[in-house]
Amino acid sequence: MSIFNKAFLFISSIVVIGLMACQTSEQPTNQSTTHYTINGKVDTLIADGTVILSLFDPISQVKTPLDTSAIAADGRYELHFEFAEPDLYRVDFQKKQYVMLVIAEGQNNIQLDVEGISKGKATIKGSTDSEKLLAYDAFKAESNARLVKPTYDAMRAASKKNDHEAEITAVQNYAHASEAHRVELLDFTAKEIGTSIALFGSMLRWTGDEEVDRLDKLVQDFKAVHPTLKMTKVMEDKVNRFKKIAMGVTTPAIVLPDTSGHTLDLATIKGKYTLIDFWASWCTPCLLQIPDLKEAYAEFQPKGFEILGVSVDSKGDRWKKSIGKYDMTWPQVSDLKGWGSTSAADYNVTFIPFNVLIDGEGKIIAKNLHSKALKAKLTALLK
Repeated sequence: MSIFNKAFLFISSIVVIGLMACQTSEQPTNQSTTHYTINGKVDTLIADGTVILSLFDPISQVKTPLDTSAIAADGRYELHFEFAEPDLYRVDFQKKQYVMLVIAEGQNNIQLDVEGISKGKATIKGSTDSEKLLAYDAFKAESNARLVKPTYDAMRAASKKNDHEAEITAVQNYAHASEAHRVELLDFTAKEIGTSIALFGSMLRWTGDEEVDRLDKLVQDFKAVHPTLKMTKVMEDKVNRFKKIAMGVTTPAIVLPDTSGHTLDLATIKGKYTLIDFWASWCTPCLLQIPDLKEAYAEFQPKGFEILGVSVDSKGDRWKKSIGKYDMTWPQVSDLKGWGSTSAADYNVTFIPFNVLIDGEGKIIAKNLHSKALKAKLTALLK
């Protein structure tokens, strides 16, 4: 029976930053902040429309509001904030659409105009870095439409037909297409961004594994140009976390509450092949893979296989309801912090479904096994 009933929230919100021209211009202005302005026009208004400016953290995806502006009758607005050093910002328009900005020193008067109410065209003046963001987003949208959307549509079509075998294939194709999409984004980043501070904004799509060496070089080249920026340290830390979840290494600890509020420690699951499955109740591809996980669990759990579900949900009732609804009988944990989950950060999870297969000693032996690939791997391991 099909379980496709929600629209997939594909992880996006990827931002791009530009390169400051000289070493002195990138230094954090710790001694004093500078007043910056963002203004522009919205061509389509709704009642009581507002514009909200926030700092955006690309690791936790948390917004920190800085200023709010009402939209005048002619569509104009104006936002103000105190600039300290280059960073990522998000501007939300009328709670219907948003634009990511990347603001460097000297870009103190930015004009940002938007069209429409949702997914409208944005025009930026006064921030060459944010213009690079628009180019990156345009490429991201094109790549997603070409690679990922067809496989997503195939999942939806198979689900509507209750064709389980077609769903299995579609989920697997979706995983492969998503990986190819992220590789294309990294290729674009390496070619078009290089040592620009736009590199900071591309972190959401970094996946590690075979990309770690490329990412490490990008970050080290960036550090040579921008040694003092806060974002340099953040990116170094992320690459180092990738190294800590490379093939063959022992996984980071997972100590989180289960559905009853009791602490569950991954280290207590000894001597078994364990699939650490990152998922969420709102993620349609995650839900579509549940029948495959249930089949694998039923067949291989008696032979020494375990699953540990780690949710990036933020609403406990929704998380628990999904576990019961889809009869997931394996252990489940979550700190209910959404993308701010400590374990998601430790494992560099930026997309779901994401999984890691470890052996009885806790060493990583495979990643992102879905559908037939998971069954084939377990069959080989647990003959």
